[in-house]
Amino acid sequence: MARPERVGTTQGTVSYHGLRDWLDQVEKLGELQKVNGAHWDREMGAITQMLTETGKGKAPAILFDEVPGYPKGYRTLYGQFSTIKRVALTLGLPLEYEHKADIVKAYHHRMEDMKLLKPKIVRTGPIFDNVLEGDKVDVLKLPVPIHHQQDTHRYIGTADMCITKDPDAEWYNFGAYRCEVYDEKTIGCQITEGKHGRIHRDKYFERGQSAKFAIVCGQDPLLYLLSASPLPSGVSEYDFAGGIRGEPVEVVKGPFTGFPIPADAEIVIEGEAVPGQVRPEGPFGEWMGYYSDDVVPRPYLNVKTVLYRNDPILTCAPQHKPVDETGLLKGIAGAAEIWKALEACGLPEILGVWNHEGAPATRFTAIQIRQRYPGHARNVLHVAANCMAGAYNGKWTVVVDDDVDCSDMDQVLWAMGTRFDPMTDIDLIQKAWSSGRDPMFLPGNFNNRILIDACVPYNRKLKGEFPKVVEVPNDVRAQLKAKFPRLFNSQV
Repeated sequence: MARPERVGTTQGTVSYHGLRDWLDQVEKLGELQKVNGAHWDREMGAITQMLTETGKGKAPAILFDEVPGYPKGYRTLYGQFSTIKRVALTLGLPLEYEHKADIVKAYHHRMEDMKLLKPKIVRTGPIFDNVLEGDKVDVLKLPVPIHHQQDTHRYIGTADMCITKDPDAEWYNFGAYRCEVYDEKTIGCQITEGKHGRIHRDKYFERGQSAKFAIVCGQDPLLYLLSASPLPSGVSEYDFAGGIRGEPVEVVKGPFTGFPIPADAEIVIEGEAVPGQVRPEGPFGEWMGYYSDDVVPRPYLNVKTVLYRNDPILTCAPQHKPVDETGLLKGIAGAAEIWKALEACGLPEILGVWNHEGAPATRFTAIQIRQRYPGHARNVLHVAANCMAGAYNGKWTVVVDDDVDCSDMDQVLWAMGTRFDPMTDIDLIQKAWSSGRDPMFLPGNFNNRILIDACVPYNRKLKGEFPKVVEVPNDVRAQLKAKFPRLFNSQV
């Protein structure tokens, strides 16, 4: 259960407004590290990776200032979601949990109870502090980094939200797609097949039309979190964010696209992709911990406007060898959507879902259930591996019993080591949805999946034939914690 501690948030309420207020609250939590003088050319990315490697789930958010060659106050922010506490702050959830998977449960319940709220259009906002159009367009006025040692270009879009519009509906979608900088007026936008932004762009191209984009490169962390979440088709992340906040997101119309953009955004780039216009894109250090598979021609954007606030903050999320912030971010968001899909299919007694950060994310999903019928575990495995949130680039899906914490890898491995038979408790899925981000992908962007039933065999569970677990009962734990508080007060 969540502990009652509240810092910067109350249960059910997102109390901050905008990225800058979020940073103030993160600093009060003691989780913000400020660094002056790091260079945009690979130093900021390397520092972030080194701090994350040693952070063990407690790495700070890092705000870089005094970037060589740029005015003081032109900042970059890395590592927004390296801790569960910062994810919880962003979602307006309790900040402390007994088990990591409890934050997924809390988020899942929030989504069940909330009502979607459409954004509120306002006339102006801080994003219009600086507007560059025509010959003045120059994305390199901002301290765009080279993130990894073997990246060959700067990438302005990593912790971003790319806004696209369905040509057949009034639906705007957000996606966190990488954006390479070719020059001051041209950037890439790599989108994997099957993603909503790719579908939108392909629809325009199929009709011989250009596709407009608004790339937000500094925004409320909630909007970034949602842009990286596998929300259903037709659902606007703005409406979702309004529902989580309990109030609508204020937006203004982009000068070129006419798209709704956050009024308090830090940086927005508007442009269009033209059918047939491509440039080689990549390489980039990707979320599986490897450099992207290829450098191939991909559509790019002709930049039409650059908008930014005074003293702008460029948000960055260069993926690297796990664990990194994107593994946690995608893991929590994806796990909540998997949970929703399981319950939508009528599967009972789902107690927890967790995407393990080291895999990373949906490469290793564990689901905790209370078995209710023969085949229950297998039903859960197949739905979790094939729903939209679990289908893309998954690899391992494991189901465990109610006495196993699905977010504790030691406990999951214990269940796999003692309740699993290699001949009877494995199912395989072939030709599943993958991408070139997977170094083991198969031709055609497929991969194969393994499903592990690590539950006590149902018939032995019913008959009480399975050996009893060596365990301290919950009531005894509570009594001892009350009797010896100094022994346990440092434990969550």
